[in-house]
Amino acid sequence: MREEVLLTGRSGSLYSTLWIPVSNPTRGVVIAVHGLGDHSQRFATIANELCESGWALFAFDIQGHGRSPGVRGKVDNYDGLLADIATARMTVQQRLGDQPQVLLGHSMGGNLVLNYTLRAKEFEPITAQLAGSVLISPMILPPDPPQRPHILAAWLTGRMFPWLRIGKSVEKEKLTSDPSQASSILADSLTHTRISIDLATQLLAQGRWALDHAREVDIPTLIMHGEQDDLIDQSACENLAVRIGEQATHIRWPEMRHALFHDVGHKEVIEQLVDWLGKTNR
Repeated sequence: MREEVLLTGRSGSLYSTLWIPVSNPTRGVVIAVHGLGDHSQRFATIANELCESGWALFAFDIQGHGRSPGVRGKVDNYDGLLADIATARMTVQQRLGDQPQVLLGHSMGGNLVLNYTLRAKEFEPITAQLAGSVLISPMILPPDPPQRPHILAAWLTGRMFPWLRIGKSVEKEKLTSDPSQASSILADSLTHTRISIDLATQLLAQGRWALDHAREVDIPTLIMHGEQDDLIDQSACENLAVRIGEQATHIRWPEMRHALFHDVGHKEVIEQLVDWLGKTNR
């Protein structure tokens, strides 16, 4: 496996890492989008297994996260984040050619990946095939999501005061049941717990929109989450899989929480991902 640091995004300033197989022919590339307050290097957990199976991995820090510039937890706009995904795909295509591409999103990244797959045609044309998408603990909606009128009111507040940010620390026990992984996450100086009101309400609104349009998803989609995950609305994952239909594979992990790649049992999760990728790219 070879590791390269690149820059991507609309501004050309978003920090990213590309892991490339060296002992196996490259079958395709997984483009990973992290969650709120997280960063791309946390996907290093799955890089070795993917590369051993012939899949390259590309992950980038979105605006206001990790090593990328910007105020922590604040982005210019939601559509800009989708445009950054499109640019990331072009960065990968320029580096690896027309390899099949699979988008993977964790938590907030799942919200972004789902909406991007539904709206990909709005962005610059990319000749590389989008072969599928993987949604890991996707934050389509939060637990006990507010009603639509309340989302609209919050969105209007966010538009009026976009610089307001709210901070809420996440209990480590909600992320993982592995004590060593929980300590590692909390000690990570690149993580944060900040989000602007504007971004929070956009995630809610776009999550609702994606559920409404889920029947339009036309690529293989893997949805995985823990049944002990208290940070997302698990019923939204169920509804999403039902609406996507035969293109969807929905896997629930009974004893696992939000950070599937960093929880007890993560090896089985990674094996399931690699197996699904192999079936998708036959």
